[in-house]
Amino acid sequence: MKQSRAMSMLESILNIAIGFGVSLGAQILILPLLGVQISLQQNFQFALIMTVISVVRSYGLRRLFEALHIRRPLSAFKQAVIAERFRQVEVEGFDVAHDDRNPRGQMATAGACFALEAGMMSAAPPAPWPWTDDWWKPAGFRRDLVRAAALIIAEGEKFDRDRGRHRERER
Repeated sequence: MKQSRAMSMLESILNIAIGFGVSLGAQILILPLLGVQISLQQNFQFALIMTVISVVRSYGLRRLFEALHIRRPLSAFKQAVIAERFRQVEVEGFDVAHDDRNPRGQMATAGACFALEAGMMSAAPPAPWPWTDDWWKPAGFRRDLVRAAALIIAEGEKFDRDRGRHRERER
């Protein structure tokens, strides 16, 4: 999910403050063990210099990674699908245990139904709809596609869990 600018700023400030504190504390503890005696003011100045170097290095690497496209941002649609999957788990209660009780392919079938009927606002679900009619709630083209993709993700995650359990049984 995309982080707001305010939260990015807060994260950056906390990261810098914690890094400064760790650097200062480490110097105060470690330098005397190495036979280096410096005043608290000198420790403070050195920690400040190292913090500035760290910020510049971090910024430079972030810009390099952006230029090289190493970090791939998610589109608004992908973010909506991920948010919907979290909503299914957190609001509807469709957690891993719930999903695992569904027969293989059932969530994928539901997702396919939402994708095939996206935007049609049909009152009745299509024939392959695996659940009761009261779970059929079309909500517009994009929203239906988001739900379809989230259900297919849930099915894929279930498949991966089942495959992992199958491998453990073989051992």
